[in-house]
Amino acid sequence: MFKRFSTLCLTVAVAGAMAAGTASAGPIEMFLTSGNQTTTVLVGNTGAPSSVSFTGTLNGWTITAGTGGSSYSPGLNTLVGIDLGGFTATCVGVGGCSADPLTVAVSATGFTTPIDSNGFLLEFSGNVHGGSVTTSAYWDTANTYFCNSANTAANDCTSGTLIGSLTLNNTSAGMSTLGGPDTIRSYSITVIDTFAAGATGDPAYSVDSTVTQAVPEPGTLALFGAGLLGCALVIGHRRRAR
Repeated sequence: MFKRFSTLCLTVAVAGAMAAGTASAGPIEMFLTSGNQTTTVLVGNTGAPSSVSFTGTLNGWTITAGTGGSSYSPGLNTLVGIDLGGFTATCVGVGGCSADPLTVAVSATGFTTPIDSNGFLLEFSGNVHGGSVTTSAYWDTANTYFCNSANTAANDCTSGTLIGSLTLNNTSAGMSTLGGPDTIRSYSITVIDTFAAGATGDPAYSVDSTVTQAVPEPGTLALFGAGLLGCALVIGHRRRAR
C-alpha cells in the first residue's frame, strides 16, 4: 500500500508539472521565395503534431522541405518551438537560382509556455556544398505570423525580435546559440533559412533548423518540487501514525 501510494504521488507530481508546461500552438504557415516567385503552404489543423511540406521547383531551385511529425511539439515546455526538419535544395544553373537566394520561412502562433531571457535555443546543422545557408529565428509577442500584424505571408521580423542567426559556409557542421527577451508568455515563433548559391559550382544543401526551449521554466520546476514536497509530508505523517 505504501509503495503504491508513493508511486501515485510521483505520478501526480509529474503530471502536474507537465500540465503547467503545455501549450496549444496554432497552424503552421510556410512560404518559399526566390526572386519574384513565391510559393505559400498552409496547414489548417491546430495543435501538435502538425506538419507541412513542399517538394518541387522554384526559380531554378529544386527543393524538398518539411516540418512536423513528433519534431513539432509545442505541448511540453521542453519542446516549445518549431522544427524545419531535414530539407534539401539544389541549384542547377537554370532559372534565376544562381543569382537569387532562396528563403524558406516557417511560422507558428499560439505558444503560451513562459520563456525567460535567453530561454530559446536555436540549433542548426547540415551539409553545405558550393554556397552558404543562414538560419535566423524570431519571436513575436504580438503573436502573429512572420511578425506581421496583418497575418500575411510576408516577413516583417526585425533584429529587435531576433533569437539568433547562424551560417554554414560550404561545410558540414552543427552549431547552436541562445536568445530571447525577458519573460514572455504569449508569442509566435518564426524560423527563416536563406540559401545563397555562390559564384561557382552547382550548390547542394541538406540542413536542419530547430528552435526549442533551452531549459525548463522555473514555474514548472517549482510546481514539480511542490508536488514532491507534499507527497513527502503525507508519507511522513502516515509513517508517524503507524
